Amino acid sequence: MKIIGGSLGNDIHVAGIINFFNIAMDLGYETYYLGPSNSVKDFIRNIKKINPDVIAVSYRLSPESAEELLVQFQVAIKKSGLTNIKYIFGGTPSTAKVAEQIGIFDKIFKGGEPKDDIIKYLTGKGLKTTQEYPDNLVDRIKWKRPILRHHFGLPSLKETIEGVKEISEAGLLDVISIGPDQDAQEYFFHPELQKPARRGDGGVPIRTPEDLMRIYEASHCGNYPLLRCYSGTNDLIKMAEMYIETIHNAWCAVPLMWYNVLDKRSKRLLINSIPENQELVKWHAKKGIPVEVNESHHWSLRRAPDVIAVVMAYIAAYNAKQMGVKNYVSQYMFNTPGETSPKMDLQKCWQKLN
Repeated sequence: MKIIGGSLGNDIHVAGIINFFNIAMDLGYETYYLGPSNSVKDFIRNIKKINPDVIAVSYRLSPESAEELLVQFQVAIKKSGLTNIKYIFGGTPSTAKVAEQIGIFDKIFKGGEPKDDIIKYLTGKGLKTTQEYPDNLVDRIKWKRPILRHHFGLPSLKETIEGVKEISEAGLLDVISIGPDQDAQEYFFHPELQKPARRGDGGVPIRTPEDLMRIYEASHCGNYPLLRCYSGTNDLIKMAEMYIETIHNAWCAVPLMWYNVLDKRSKRLLINSIPENQELVKWHAKKGIPVEVNESHHWSLRRAPDVIAVVMAYIAAYNAKQMGVKNYVSQYMFNTPGETSPKMDLQKCWQKLN
């Protein structure tokens, strides 16, 4: 299918329509970008010349001038006999309101819509059920790139559940990474060691599998984001099994040399934690679940030289490969250490990739 489009009148803003065209091209559309500041005559001439299936009109200036231009555009369309083509509009909320009143547009974008909404319109797929959204990491990435993840976990379980529902309904994130509190990570299966005074320290106080199930249920709306949670710092396999059963953990996130006495996230000795962490990676590999070894940035956070972060990124990935992991999530944390410049960050990432 062919789409032509550009900014109308004196509007020189192009970022929105270029972004729209990039998405359309990724979906296989043949696009013709007309650029900024197109007159009504320019649009009509190009419609006749290219014979597109869709015409995208962008206007982000005042609603008063939008009304005048869009009325002219409507008259020209009727006069030229071009009413049997699909027209769409993109602008600001105020100009979009004018476009709605004109009544010639099949779809109106007000700005700020999630990428999913644009994809749904262009593909003609009104995704409404969990079955229609990819429910695993690899398929989600193939379906929509890039995917967005954010860490989320409030000191209150109730507020976390409400927040997950709100985030899901907004459709802005593809993955919600649940942030549990320290007692959940370390002593989930040892309630006698949990302390009420620590409840909610560092994240959401998950205490039962039902807590995780409620969070998972809250995510089943909007764009049905995947859920993911960092590994436990004790009882690693038992914790992983529970994550799979309750939130369908999208991928395993575990360090190679941490979550022990080094960072005081558990009382495990380094010599014991390394093989336990490796065993957890192997366990997920056997089940075909992607793995992220969140290792190198821990060294940078503690001001280790960049060469250590780069080497540990390689060692972490090598370990995962040797453990049979097929799909590996490589983590790069910018701004660690804090004074690292963006240019230095990119160089460090490039070294890790090569």
